[in-house]
Amino acid sequence: MLTRSRGRFRGAGSAALLLPLLAGCGLASTQGRTATPATPVPVRNAPYKGTCVGFNGLDRLNPAAEVRAGRFRVPGAAPVRVAAGTDVDWGLDPYDDRTWQLWFHSLEWLGGLIDAYARTGDRAALDTATGIARDWLAANDHPARFGRDRRDAIAEGTKFRLATLVCLRKYATGRWLDDAIAAHAEWLARPEHYSGPWNHGTDESMILMAAGCAIGRDDLAGLGRDRLLGAIFHPPGGALPAVDAEGAGNEQSAHYAVYNRGRWRLTLRVMRGCGRPAPAPIAHRLALMDEFIAFQTTPGGDLLQIGESYAAKASAIASPGGGPLEYVATQGRKGTRPADRARVYRAGYVMGRSGWGGGARAFADEMSYTARFGPGRYAHGQDDHMELTFHALGRDILVPSGHIGYSDKAWRAWLASPEAHSTLVVRGVPFREDAATALTAHRFRRGADTFRFSDTAFTGTTRTRSVLAASDPDALVVLDGVDSAAPGTGRPVEQLWHLPAAYTAVPDGTGAVATAGRLRVHFLRIPLPGTAAPQPGRVVRGSLSPPQGWTVPSERTTVPAPVVSLPALGPHVRMLTLIAPVRGTERPRVRTRALPDGGVRVEASFSRRVLVFEAASGGELRRLR
Repeated sequence: MLTRSRGRFRGAGSAALLLPLLAGCGLASTQGRTATPATPVPVRNAPYKGTCVGFNGLDRLNPAAEVRAGRFRVPGAAPVRVAAGTDVDWGLDPYDDRTWQLWFHSLEWLGGLIDAYARTGDRAALDTATGIARDWLAANDHPARFGRDRRDAIAEGTKFRLATLVCLRKYATGRWLDDAIAAHAEWLARPEHYSGPWNHGTDESMILMAAGCAIGRDDLAGLGRDRLLGAIFHPPGGALPAVDAEGAGNEQSAHYAVYNRGRWRLTLRVMRGCGRPAPAPIAHRLALMDEFIAFQTTPGGDLLQIGESYAAKASAIASPGGGPLEYVATQGRKGTRPADRARVYRAGYVMGRSGWGGGARAFADEMSYTARFGPGRYAHGQDDHMELTFHALGRDILVPSGHIGYSDKAWRAWLASPEAHSTLVVRGVPFREDAATALTAHRFRRGADTFRFSDTAFTGTTRTRSVLAASDPDALVVLDGVDSAAPGTGRPVEQLWHLPAAYTAVPDGTGAVATAGRLRVHFLRIPLPGTAAPQPGRVVRGSLSPPQGWTVPSERTTVPAPVVSLPALGPHVRMLTLIAPVRGTERPRVRTRALPDGGVRVEASFSRRVLVFEAASGGELRRLR
C-alpha cells in the first residue's frame, strides 16, 4: 500500500563517524576547555583564495530581516521562529521532518545575512551571522547526547555548513573560524566520508577544495581537486565518469544532468579561484553535456523525467549559453542546432528525433524518442532499462512516471520499478536492478531509426526489445521477446505503456486506444506466425493496490494517468506492437503477410501515409517504405 512517510534525507548513516571529530578536532567550542587546534595549523593572514559556492537558495528564502527576526524557512513550509537574537534552539524539529533538520543545521540560511553585508556593509548583519555560527559550534559539542535525527542532520549537513563557513570567512576572521573550517574539512577528507563520483561527492570535493584555499591548507585543497579529477577521469568503484568523454552524466537522471552541469561549472570557478589549473578536457566535456541534455528535451519544450526527475521546462535551465541548450530552450530561434539527429551515448541512452526544425517541419512539430540501456541502476537512476519515451504530433505520448522526492519510501520504490516505465515486465520472478542491458544493434536512417536491446534482468529469463522509430508517418514499432531458461515454465509478460494524465484510454480488442484532445493513439497488437493468439488489452489508471497508473510531476504530487497493458504468457513469448498516433477519428488500416523465415511483413496506413516494415524471426525490424 502506498502511504505518506515522514521526511528523510540520504546518507544519514555516517552520523556516528562524526561524533569523535566534533569532540576532538575543535569543531565545537566547549565550556571550560580550550579546543585543540587542527594540524597542520592553517596559514595565518594568507590572502583569501576561497570561493563562496552559494547557499542552495536558502539565502533567498531567508533574507537578512527574517533571520534577524529569529525566523527560519525551508521550501514548501511556513517559517518557524528558531532564535532570539543569536541564541538558537538547535533541538527544534517542528515538522517531524529530518530534511527540515538537515537544512537547519546546514547554516546555509545565514547566506542572506552574509550577502547583506557584502552588498551594504551592514556590520549588524555580519555580526548576527557570526554569532549564530558560533552558537551552533557551542550548542552542538558532543552530539552523542542528542537523538538520532539531530545527530544525522549534523553529519549530513557538514558539507553545506562548511560551505557557509567558507563564505563567512571572506568577511570575518578569527582562530575559532579557521579551526571550525579545518575540522569540518578534515572530516570530509576522511576516505569513509567521500560519497564517490556523483553530485554528493562533487559538492564534498568542491567545498573541500574551497575550504583548503580559504584557510591556506594546500593539503585539503589538493585532496579536493584530486577527487574531482578522479571522478571525471578515473572514477572509483567501477562507476562511470561523472561526465564522460561524450558529455553524458552518470546519474541516469535528466534532472541531475542539469544540476551537475551547473555544479561542475562552479567547480571550475573554484579551481581557478584557488589558483589551480582547470584541465581543458573538463570544459570540453561540459560543452558536450549541453547536447546530451538537449536530447532529453521534447519538441514541446519539456525536459523529460528520465530517472529521478521532476517535470521541468528546457527554458528554465539557467545560463543555457549559445549552443544546443539555448537552441532547444528557444525552440530553434537562438543557439546552435545539435550536430546529430540521433545519438547513442555509451552511458546508456539511444535518443533521436525526426529533426530539429528549420526544414519541412517546424521545431514543435518534430517527432522525438528516447530509450535506456547500459549499466544497472546508479545514483538517481531508476529501473528503466528498455523504457521508451515518445513525442509526436505536438504531444507527449509515452512518458516516465516521474519522481516523488525522498520523503515517501513506498512511492519512491514504485516509481523506480520497471512497472512505472514503458518497458517489458516479467511477472513472478525477481528483478535485478544491478543487471546491465546491452545495445546489440542500431542503425539511424532518416524516417527509420532502429535499435535492439537484450538483458537477463528478470531472473531466469532473457528479455529482448527491438524498436523502429519511424517518422512520416510518426510511429513506434516494438518487437519484444522473453525466453524462459527452463522450458515449460513460462511466466506472464506485460508490455506497459505509460501515458500522460491528460489522456483517457480504453481497451480495444487485443490493443487499446488513448485520446487527448483531437489526438488518438492506437496500440495495435500484430499477430506473429507461430505464436499464441494475443490476449485482450487492459487499461489501468490510479490504482493503489497494486500501484499502477500514476504520473508524479513534482514532490509529493501524484496524478492518476492511464497505463496500457498488453499481456502474454508462455516460455517463449514474442509480441509485435504498433503505436500509431493520428489526428481525428481515423483508424489505422493494417495488412500483414507471413514471411518464409517466420517473420511478418506489415503495411499500415494512417495519417495519410503508409508505413511498410518487416519483423524478422530473429528480432530485426526494417522499414521498407
